[in-house]
Amino acid sequence: MSNTRKADPFRKLLKWTVILLILFAIFATGFVLLDKYQKGEVERQAQRINEENQQIIEENNRARAEQQASLESGEVKTWPEAKQEGWDVVDVSDFPITSTREQAVTRAELLKGGLLLVNRWHEMPMDFTIVEGDIKSIGTETSYRVPVENAGVQLMNNVITALDKMIGDARTEGLEYYIMRDGYRTAQTQLEFWENERKRHEARYSGDALVEKTRERVAYPGTSDYHTAMSVSVDVYNRNDSALNNMKFQESKQADWLNEHCWEYGFIFRFPTQGYPYITTVDKSYVTGINLEMDTYRYVGLPHSTVMQQMGFSLEEYIDYLIQHPHIAVYLDGELKYEIYRVKGGMEDTTIKLPQNAKDYLASTDNMGGIVVAAIY
Repeated sequence: MSNTRKADPFRKLLKWTVILLILFAIFATGFVLLDKYQKGEVERQAQRINEENQQIIEENNRARAEQQASLESGEVKTWPEAKQEGWDVVDVSDFPITSTREQAVTRAELLKGGLLLVNRWHEMPMDFTIVEGDIKSIGTETSYRVPVENAGVQLMNNVITALDKMIGDARTEGLEYYIMRDGYRTAQTQLEFWENERKRHEARYSGDALVEKTRERVAYPGTSDYHTAMSVSVDVYNRNDSALNNMKFQESKQADWLNEHCWEYGFIFRFPTQGYPYITTVDKSYVTGINLEMDTYRYVGLPHSTVMQQMGFSLEEYIDYLIQHPHIAVYLDGELKYEIYRVKGGMEDTTIKLPQNAKDYLASTDNMGGIVVAAIY
């Protein structure tokens, strides 16, 4: 008589049910912890934004009071003198905007203005859907004057216009073979990237440690700069030149030109890290949250890219600077080119004040409770 016992199918099913329940509990716990962490960050940032906006209001009221007092006393304060050669950024936060006219701006315009800050601490605004219809295929919109990896590489339409001019001018300078590898990402696409990266590490990490390990290479869905449709990953490619194709982008002449001139078209190098893209580059990962060598260029608008270029700011540093210095004047060879100021608001259609003699303007939400206005002269 055989001693072999037949497996009890009920016990086997029960065993696997218990295992699945345990795995589900682990996953649910991780999700809850992650959600709690995200909400905590949002609440802390909201509190900081409210405090900073209150400070801006108080400083502006103080500046107005000082100006009124100086008028009553007969003493008129004037802006600090600008350098007569080259670019100069002058802090005029003690002076309110004067001789103004009103300009209506829509929430859609503010979302597309260039300074929408999205990173691990600032999530995409829920109403970004109102401008998703303006996200277009780079290749289709430029008739493939701007080479792309495929027709699915997309950006905001106003960003494509600036990119088209930049790549066209590079071509005029004899620099061809740029290719756009990556652009706008939906939350679903980012979630797929996140899950693929998370699975690579789940055997060795769990809970918050797993989240942080995954974040090293992939932004959590809703916190990627690529969601803004203003960032693009750039490379070089020529099907007849294998040496060029195997070259790292930052080793190419195309990258040298782009790094030197992109600010002139409203773009910045988005994620500077220690020694990248140049050996002299100062690490900004502590403010951007990204410590990878990524060839990502971000549209912010020409007035802002000018200041960021002159002062060596990342996007995060620039917005923090404007919070502390909410009114600046930008000069070239002693001539006023831009007047940039930050005011409270940006969550809905609104009205802003512009200097009467401004020829044009650019207005953007910063996703931190403020509107940044650049008056163009």
